[in-house]
Amino acid sequence: MLKLGNKPRLLSNPCSTSTHATPERRLTMEYRINHVHIRAADPHATAAWYEQHFNARIVSERTVMPNTITIGMEMGGQCRLNVSSKPPGSSDERAVAELNRLGLEHFGFDVEDIEAEMERLTAAGIRTVLPITDTPTGSRLSYIEGPDDVLIELVQPAAAA
Repeated sequence: MLKLGNKPRLLSNPCSTSTHATPERRLTMEYRINHVHIRAADPHATAAWYEQHFNARIVSERTVMPNTITIGMEMGGQCRLNVSSKPPGSSDERAVAELNRLGLEHFGFDVEDIEAEMERLTAAGIRTVLPITDTPTGSRLSYIEGPDDVLIELVQPAAAA
C-alpha cells in the first residue's frame, strides 16, 4: 500500500517509453518527458540557436497568452523543446548557469562524438561550463551554456561491451 510521502522512483531513462517503479508502488501507465520549456528574452533568436547548433526543427509557433509566444521544436527524439517569450509584467530574474544548483539544473543531449561536438561548439563561441569528463561508467560528458543561461549537458554514452 502506498503511504503519503512515498513516491515511485524511476529506474530508467526518463525520456524512454519504458518506466519502472520501485516495489512500493506499481504505476499503471508509462510516463515519458513530453518537453523541456525555456523562457527566453528573444525566443526567435533562442530557437535559431538550437536550430544552428543541435539541428532542432521548428514545428509550431503560437500565442499562448496575450503578448506571449511559444515556439515548439523537435529535437530528433521523443522529447520536444518549447521556447517562450516572457509574459508582460513577469520577473526579469534569470537562472544561473552553474552546476549543483537547486531546481532544474540542466537538460542533456546524447552525442556520438563528444570531442568533435565540443570542438564545434567552442569554435562557435559557446562557453564551456565543464570540460569533457570521463565517468567511472565509461560515458563521457561536458556542460555548455546555452542562450538565456540554460545549462546543457552533452553525453557520449559508454561504448557497448
